Amino acid sequence: MQSLKHIRRRIQSVRNTQKVTRAMKLVAAARLKRAQREALTAREYTDGFRGVVKRISMRAGPEAPPIMRRRADIKSLDVLIFTSDRGLCGGFNENLLMQVLDGIEDHTSHGIDVFLFVIGKKGWQFLKRRYAKLERLTRADDESNSAFINRVASLLTKRFFLHESDGTFLALNKFLSASTQAPTFWNYLPLHWRGRTPDRLLDYIYEPGRDIARDNLCRELLERFIAQAILETRAAELAARMMAMDSATKNADDMISHLTREYHKARQSAITAELLDIIGGANALRQ
Repeated sequence: MQSLKHIRRRIQSVRNTQKVTRAMKLVAAARLKRAQREALTAREYTDGFRGVVKRISMRAGPEAPPIMRRRADIKSLDVLIFTSDRGLCGGFNENLLMQVLDGIEDHTSHGIDVFLFVIGKKGWQFLKRRYAKLERLTRADDESNSAFINRVASLLTKRFFLHESDGTFLALNKFLSASTQAPTFWNYLPLHWRGRTPDRLLDYIYEPGRDIARDNLCRELLERFIAQAILETRAAELAARMMAMDSATKNADDMISHLTREYHKARQSAITAELLDIIGGANALRQ
């Protein structure tokens, strides 16, 4: 049986850890409120914007610009992955990254080459040991968030126009609720939609001209997708960390209870042993 001193040290160590996990849970919960509000508000705008470009794409038909045309022969794809920079958020990153690796295996088995771009330290650390065609995208210290988004969107669009890729997907954890985050894949390029819904019959009056307005809308939507993915990832990360730290705090409670019982058992055994020694000594003196 462990010594009383050793058990007391373990109990104190677990209590110290519990203080940290409880504090991290409270911090994540406080930050989550703002991140959730920003993600949900921006999602309404992004979905509405996407609906406009979708109707334009469905209306364009054979006259669609290259950015709205799906290529018949797909030989390569880009995937932009959004992960966290910090850990302690359960399976938040790993669940998404394992699905990405499964998708890569499926595409390569069909002769489609996949190149990965990663935003987030944890995704980079996970993938660099498992996949070679990989590049990390980071924001410079003096670079604004909008400038970073514009740079990433320009990079992916340039690769598409130069035929270095035949399409692009975004891989992220979508925020659903404080307890649920879903690994999600968004089609990024081309901005191609087809269908026979009444929306395809709608058209717009373009100013200053159809081609210029259409190009500007497409470029703006591509940047909106990346901005939305960053907001979704941030909210989902905080929600996952809050749940992970809540679980860790509860586990610490269980561990403390278990160690306390072990401590009482060890203390009781020690007292019993001391009493037996005293009784044995007394009996020896009587003889």
